[in-house]
Amino acid sequence: MQRLIDRNPGLLKTAVDLHQAGRIPANTFVIDLDAIAENARILSSTAEGLGLRTYIMTKQFARNPFVTKVAQAAGLGGVVAVDINCALMARRFGIPVGHMGHLNQIPRHQVPTAVAMRPEVITVYNVEHARWIDEAAADQGVVQDLLIRVSAPGDIFFDGQEGGFQEHEVAQVAGAIGKLGNVRLGGVTAFPCIRYNLNRGEKAEPTPNLYTVLRAAETLRGMGIEVRQINTPGNTASDTMAVLAAHGATHVEPGNGVSGTTPNHAYRNDLPERPAYVYVSEISHHVGARAYAYGGGVYHDMHIPGSPGALVGSTWEETKDNGVEYLHEIKQVIDYHAVLEPGANCRPGDTVLLGYRTQMQMTRSYVACVSGLSKGQGRLHTIFDWACTPLNDQLEPVSPAVVRGEVDGLLAL
Repeated sequence: MQRLIDRNPGLLKTAVDLHQAGRIPANTFVIDLDAIAENARILSSTAEGLGLRTYIMTKQFARNPFVTKVAQAAGLGGVVAVDINCALMARRFGIPVGHMGHLNQIPRHQVPTAVAMRPEVITVYNVEHARWIDEAAADQGVVQDLLIRVSAPGDIFFDGQEGGFQEHEVAQVAGAIGKLGNVRLGGVTAFPCIRYNLNRGEKAEPTPNLYTVLRAAETLRGMGIEVRQINTPGNTASDTMAVLAAHGATHVEPGNGVSGTTPNHAYRNDLPERPAYVYVSEISHHVGARAYAYGGGVYHDMHIPGSPGALVGSTWEETKDNGVEYLHEIKQVIDYHAVLEPGANCRPGDTVLLGYRTQMQMTRSYVACVSGLSKGQGRLHTIFDWACTPLNDQLEPVSPAVVRGEVDGLLAL
């Protein structure tokens, strides 16, 4: 929130105005497309200068096509489909997919659909998936490039995201894949390749995973295999790309970097990317000394003590000076409400602004994009629900074709 106040106050003002005018509902993430474009240009130019290629990790902003296409127009590459849903949502809006299968493998009976989207690469964790992809590619008369995910003892995994081949299996796996006629092993990947700095003063440094990937690439080269991709996702932004490039990475996958919300962006005010979204809610009621705001998007994966928890008010002039505490420590299986103190500073119907690092695909929030803020001419675009369904002003579904036309018109400007 402090970074938003310091570096993107225009977004905060616009969010209050839109909510108070009834143009966006409570429980909405508002995204500044001008800041997205600015950040994407920084990331793209940095990557190009270092000889890196990019894929966009779209899950953090709920796979929103406005954000994705604006970022691509600013120079970033195809999307990372972190699961099959990402790929299907990209297809819905005519967005090319660069990388599939990481961090979730493609379910068996959806493999033909995935191959038909012609991704540049698909990551596999086992030979069975390689065989299913080979069969689908043969049926469609194409050759599909694959990456293998690798790990070694001592590497880092987030709980529930384990998977892939052990380093000592690389040669054997490469041999098995090499016998298949319609897939081609083109590289290696792992996650995370940059350590997440969860405390102030920590540096974003390479993890053991990165060195495992590099050793696996050398094993493949020793077998005569052309390694076209060393994919090194995790905590990717302009300040971490140089480290990855210096170690031999070829591809990076900015996600929170696109929205200016990596951990480094919370701790440092000197990074070029600006925070590009804010969560908007509304005061519902009071219980004792506490005020309760509508939930649905109160999902965050880090909390920094000392940062303003929330801003509350009915106008921006009122809101910007009315900081209240958001009680992060309250555990809720379902985030029905955000609990705020002191409740005396909050009135039912007031706008609530919350700023934190999130994963929008994990919420049940609306997503609203605004363009033109850098020119003082904010324009609200089609609102989406949490499943990336475009909605009209009554929040009823509309055709994706409407969005395609609106996005094309925006980019033409």
